[in-house]
Amino acid sequence: MSVAEDSAIEQSLRDFLAAAGVTLVTETPADAVIVLISESAAGDPEWKAQVERQHGVRLVPMRIDGVSSRRAPAKLRPVNWVNLDPTAPVTAFGTVLAAVLSDPEYVRALRNLRAEAEAWLRGNQSADGLIGDHGRASKARELLNVLREDRYIDSSGPVNEFVEASYRHTQKARTWRRRRRVAGTAFVVAMAIIVAMAVSRVLSSKGTQFNALVTYGDPASAREMPSWTSLQSARLLLSGNASQKALARQTLASLLSVPWSLGGPVTALDADDRGTLDGLALLPGGRRVAVLVRDASNGAHSVGLYDIREGKVLWLVRLGAGYADVSAGADGRTVVAVGRKGTAVVDLDSRKVRWLKHAESGYAVSRVTANDAIVVGRRNQLVVGSLDGGGFRTVGTRYDSLLSLERSTDGGARALVALSPGRYRLLDALTGKVLAQADVDTPLVPAGAVGPDRVYAVFAGADRQLWQMRPGRPPAPTGIATPERTAPIGLLGGGRVVVGGKDQRARVVRLADGSDLGVVCRDVPQLTHLVLPASGDLLGCFGAHNTTLWQAPAGPRSATAADSLHGEDRTGNATASVRGDGGSITVEPSRRAPFTMRLFGTDVTAVRLSDDGSQLVAASTSGDVAVVSLRMSDDVPRVVARWKIPGGGPVAAVGWSATAPLVQGQRGEVWTAPACPGCTTDEGLVARLRERLTGCWSERQLTEVDDDTRRTLGIRACRALPAPVED
Repeated sequence: MSVAEDSAIEQSLRDFLAAAGVTLVTETPADAVIVLISESAAGDPEWKAQVERQHGVRLVPMRIDGVSSRRAPAKLRPVNWVNLDPTAPVTAFGTVLAAVLSDPEYVRALRNLRAEAEAWLRGNQSADGLIGDHGRASKARELLNVLREDRYIDSSGPVNEFVEASYRHTQKARTWRRRRRVAGTAFVVAMAIIVAMAVSRVLSSKGTQFNALVTYGDPASAREMPSWTSLQSARLLLSGNASQKALARQTLASLLSVPWSLGGPVTALDADDRGTLDGLALLPGGRRVAVLVRDASNGAHSVGLYDIREGKVLWLVRLGAGYADVSAGADGRTVVAVGRKGTAVVDLDSRKVRWLKHAESGYAVSRVTANDAIVVGRRNQLVVGSLDGGGFRTVGTRYDSLLSLERSTDGGARALVALSPGRYRLLDALTGKVLAQADVDTPLVPAGAVGPDRVYAVFAGADRQLWQMRPGRPPAPTGIATPERTAPIGLLGGGRVVVGGKDQRARVVRLADGSDLGVVCRDVPQLTHLVLPASGDLLGCFGAHNTTLWQAPAGPRSATAADSLHGEDRTGNATASVRGDGGSITVEPSRRAPFTMRLFGTDVTAVRLSDDGSQLVAASTSGDVAVVSLRMSDDVPRVVARWKIPGGGPVAAVGWSATAPLVQGQRGEVWTAPACPGCTTDEGLVARLRERLTGCWSERQLTEVDDDTRRTLGIRACRALPAPVED
């Protein structure tokens, strides 16, 4: 924010920040606003008014000449200033960069609060729009206090009003200890991208040094690449010395409950390979997917079948050039590809291709409904045909852009289109009928998705939060913030939305309350789009450099009589008795000495042993959950899973369903917590890892993995694509 006289300095600062990877926007709201203060600016009434209008945003003032602080707008006087030395401008520019990027977790949290506050105001400040959990309201209140202390932000206005109203509404007295991350300026997203893209290089170049990374502790790197780290840990568990084995057990115990990628089709092993994955279709059962592969040397496309566990493309059938997408029938027996040569209907059992006359020479996505209708989404028009006889025809009016086209669980298909920027329509894709509409302010980036199990859609609003549209209702804000550079949005069954961006990882969030269910597509830098299921949790993540498959985290369910939930802080059976003691548990096994484990920073509210007594699940007043393995090969009990109930709040009860730990929240909902079944012995750890390792590995990645480890874990080396057969 500057005046015309300071435009040269503004441009230099912009160039510096852009080179450092900061996303610059001209529209508001933004995460931070850099204010250039000068004699010229202080005398400009319009500039002053513009500064005073900034609410709920990080302000970073930079003084570029000798202007007195008394001449600055009142809003800037209590805020830390950066002073520009014309002889060394980079020093001031670097300070501005640090101010903008410091505490990125706080900035994201404030963005979410801002979106929720806007939704609350639009809902006439109804109590239903407030934060319902006192723990979360307390954290939000403390966050604003932290930001005020940092003096880089004005947290007054609607956000402060919303948080204070939420805090009063919850009517409980709790405290939250502020935890500051001890780190310098952290380029969180950039580092994630670097790690994801450099995994192969790390594994091939570090060799035994990577063993130290695995066993002697780099938890951040381990969490970034859990499958790679687990593989190396297993190698040391199988053949290392006693010290390495002990630490490898700990690494495996901490990672085998963490969600990670199922891998994805490898279409090019080296520079000589020219395969490119252009499309992917999810098949029922979650064991195989159909793929559309392009030979970059001649542009020819082939349809094939990929086995997720084996990590290989089983076969390919050549179609010809000019295909952009592939879609599977509801029964998973056929796939359809629409392109320049015509519409190919491929039988996955016989690998035979049946051709329909309809062709598309431009952009086109396709979906096949349960009633065997083929819906083609052109860039500006919907086309509908049939698997039986074709009969393709256009439906509905033309639109400016297609945001989402998905098969629905009711046997049809729905599409979200934009007639023009900000004018959204939810369509019945088979008829073109308008089911719901929204005419709103033009967003920074158009993005949206249709629901698979209900008639609704979501889209990214101009205020950088998700909006929901339903038949017969006006569009409504959800309070769920979207990343600044929003790219993919996807809706899953049960009211779960996947929100991602080019500057932020994709996360699965509950629409009902905005609670964060977890990260997906972690190993896909620069995520571009998602492949979504009509039902189930398997999804595909397409990026600029790779494509992988993920299981989306599930939401809660209602409690049943079979859940056998336990709401007390003590439990026992024939093998042991356990009781809570503050944030610790004391375990008294039947055949060994008692011991105590510190699990939480808050009091234990519920604890339950598994049926065989080998593991226990415990929960706390803060909503934290721990699963502990009481029997290990070295007789050292270990925490094998940590989790926090989405949305926060104390846990009411815990229990077990076979080997799955159950957690019940205060509102009665039941969650299945992450677990590590069988992780009570070295053999159990290895068996669990073998089960979780899907896909293939390049020979370079396996340089430090011996043949015995490969055989024990069932490791599969990647192989070249099979030669396509002619139709």
